[in-house]
Amino acid sequence: MKIVAVIILLISIGVVSANYFLEDNGYVLLEFIGYSIETSVPVFVLGLLGLYICLRIIGLVWNSPNLIKEKLSKRSVHRSNKLLNEGLLMLAKGERLKARKKIKSAVSNTEPLLQSFLLNIELSEATGDHASREEWVEKSLNAFPKIKPYVLSFVATLLINSKNYIDAKVYVDQLLEISPTNPAAYQLLFAILVATKDYGLVLRKVFEFDKHLDEDSLADMILEVIRDALRNNKPLEPILERIPKSIEKHPLVMTGKIEGWLNNEEHIKAEAALRKLIPNTWSKALILLYADLSNPSINELSNRIDKWLDNRPRDANLWLTASRLAQRDGLWSKAKQCLERSIELSHSASKYTELALVLSELGEKEEALTALKSARELDK
Repeated sequence: MKIVAVIILLISIGVVSANYFLEDNGYVLLEFIGYSIETSVPVFVLGLLGLYICLRIIGLVWNSPNLIKEKLSKRSVHRSNKLLNEGLLMLAKGERLKARKKIKSAVSNTEPLLQSFLLNIELSEATGDHASREEWVEKSLNAFPKIKPYVLSFVATLLINSKNYIDAKVYVDQLLEISPTNPAAYQLLFAILVATKDYGLVLRKVFEFDKHLDEDSLADMILEVIRDALRNNKPLEPILERIPKSIEKHPLVMTGKIEGWLNNEEHIKAEAALRKLIPNTWSKALILLYADLSNPSINELSNRIDKWLDNRPRDANLWLTASRLAQRDGLWSKAKQCLERSIELSHSASKYTELALVLSELGEKEEALTALKSARELDK
């Protein structure tokens, strides 16, 4: 704007100078509907500049309400940001009550920030003020109707993390109502059902979940459903009939099926499946199941594990399975060596606890206590 004003000023000075210092200024004749105007070129140029300035002034006056509104909006956003930052600083200092007041003030501006609303929702949930949380959710949905799915998803995630699954499901249901094919909504619903162990609803919606969830998560859930049925002596057929084809051969799903066979003492069938599946997947769950087989003999099972170890000497799960087979056969020294090798490759508290039991069988009490100490340290 300043550059335009300077250019107009320079042109005006040039035109006025030309009008006074040039002998022949030139003339312009304008005729329109019987009227005519005759003037010099400098005066004509000044007239055009004057007309331009008048039009700019009229345009400025015409747009002034929008300009004023824009300036006020920027000022409001600046104030909201300032209040929000002050509130976050107070939160960092542990001054939660003052922070809530600051963040609430940030929302009361004419141009509120979404982050201010979301922070108020978080603070209300953190303090257990569910009524205030619901009020802020409603305000957020009214203030930002175009991003309603995001707000609902945010609140549902917050409540799931707070283990408030009942209220979380209410918001997930709302999200599914306005966005029936939203993958995030199905992922949130799945998380709720996993946490609440609502296996019946999982099975009823399993084919919908199959469209929106990754195979590993869905297969892991199917495994949990099968194990729950085995613990409670429920039939597996209704579960197996509901397994989507996309995960039918997934290692975790096959683990569940094989556990069912072992539960029915179908060891030959289980061994045949494991012998085929393990070299193709090297799945931890499948490898560890191999130690639970009772047919063929333990010696044959151990020999097969040894052959696999020749090709995969750094597989901690194979060493652990070899140790467990040795324990079943009473070969405690071999069990100790295999278990120590497994721990060397990948340690865990459960392995150290198991090692302590093996060492106790060997009469190595001090070493067993050391192993238990290591297990406790890993559990911290």
